[in-house]
Amino acid sequence: MPLLARSFPALEHAAGVDPWNPAELRRWAAEDPGVTAAGHHAAAFVLAVWTQQPGFDVVRALAVWDAAHRAAFLAWARAPWWP
Repeated sequence: MPLLARSFPALEHAAGVDPWNPAELRRWAAEDPGVTAAGHHAAAFVLAVWTQQPGFDVVRALAVWDAAHRAAFLAWARAPWWP
């Protein structure tokens, strides 16, 4: 999970990424005032992969992600996996 999370630029230094702690990542995304929209969507995506539950809106994410974030998502989408 840390490798997937760090593939998104907004999550490279996010709390809860390494070591992997989904509760801490969720808290970071919800409470850190420096989190961008791209970071919120990237965290929601990584957490959705982890939990295999809904909560990630790909259309909204693609609307705000830059090319690097879209590339990270597409790399996973080409060969999806779940923990």
